[in-house]
Amino acid sequence: MAASQRMSKPERRAQLLEAAAAIVAEAGTEALTLQAVAARAGVTKPIAYDHFGSREGALIALYRRLDEDQMAAARDVLANGPDTLEAVCEVIAASYIRCCVQVGPAYAAIAAALEGSDAMQAAKGELREAYVSGIHQALRPFVSLPPQKARLVILGFLGAADALGAEAAAQRTTPKQAADLLGRLMCDGLSAWRAG
Repeated sequence: MAASQRMSKPERRAQLLEAAAAIVAEAGTEALTLQAVAARAGVTKPIAYDHFGSREGALIALYRRLDEDQMAAARDVLANGPDTLEAVCEVIAASYIRCCVQVGPAYAAIAAALEGSDAMQAAKGELREAYVSGIHQALRPFVSLPPQKARLVILGFLGAADALGAEAAAQRTTPKQAADLLGRLMCDGLSAWRAG
C-alpha cells in the first residue's frame, strides 16, 4: 500500500494531520479517533499513537497546525512591507478572515471539542500570545503602544476577528465585508496611538 511506504517522521506526521483534517471536515470531530486517522492514512494504529499519544493529542496537533497556518499567512503578506497603518490593518484583517473562511467551521469545532482540556488551554494560550506578538511587531512602526497595552488592544481586535471570521465562514457575510469592517475597526481603534 503506497500510503504506508517509508516516510520521515515529519512527513508521516504531516500525512496523519491531513488524514485527521479530512475526517473532521467530512464527519466532524466526533469521528476523529486514532484508529480512523491510521486507517485513512493507510498505516497501523500504533503509528498514529506514536505521533499523537491520544485523540486529544491529535486534536491539539490539528488545532496547532491550523493556527500556525493562519499566522504564516499573515507573516507572508506583511513581509511585503505595507507602509501605512491603514495598509497594515487591511493586510492583517484580510489574511485573518481568509484563513477563517478557508478552514471553515473545523477550527471552531476542534476548539470546542477540546474545551476543558488543560493541554488545549495551554496550547491556545501559547499560540494566541505568539500571534499577538507578531501583530504588535507589524504595528510597531505606526503606533506608540507599550507592550502590555498593545497586547490588550490586539486581544480585543482578535475577539472581533474571531466573530467576523465565523460570520464569513458561515456565509452570513462576505469575506470582503468582514475583512473591510475588521480593518476599519483596527485602524480607527489604533489611530489614537499613531507614532510621531
